[in-house]
Amino acid sequence: MERRSFFAAAGATALAASLLTGKAQAQSMGTVDAKLAELGVEVKGVSAPVAAYVGWRKVGNMVYIAGQVPRDANGPIIGKLGDNMTTEQGYAAARACGVSLLGELKAACDGDLDRVKQCVQIQGLVNSTDDYTEQHLVVNGTSELFRDIWGEPGLAARAAVGTNSLPLGIACEVLAVLR
Repeated sequence: MERRSFFAAAGATALAASLLTGKAQAQSMGTVDAKLAELGVEVKGVSAPVAAYVGWRKVGNMVYIAGQVPRDANGPIIGKLGDNMTTEQGYAAARACGVSLLGELKAACDGDLDRVKQCVQIQGLVNSTDDYTEQHLVVNGTSELFRDIWGEPGLAARAAVGTNSLPLGIACEVLAVLR
């Protein structure tokens, strides 16, 4: 084989391999990011813990994410369900917690949310009055977000608990375990 033909063939092979690799990476990387974009969800960087804890911890193939505070453009979402917040506002707050959970999860997965196989557990704490009984509908803000991203594997064993107070007066706090 002539030298020029050899290098042309080698170059074509390298180009084809690089295109195939890029195609494979495009299919395996960014699927969740594409879904987030479709849903209009922007995952931001993680916030520094405000006390003595870490935002997440990996144990084997499990990621345990610390309770996340709901935030919007104005800062923490403050309120008490059944008093000065509606269930719909609480749902939006829990969804904001879900977005914060995704930020921590992304950090734990080295930026690749496609590594997530399943949401195992979600625990939601809802700042509510004694007679408020729709905590489960509030925590759906996180559960439905995860379901919309991962489908059935995004649904988790779950608890939605009412409490008379949460740190900073926040509306809710959600923590999760994923693999």
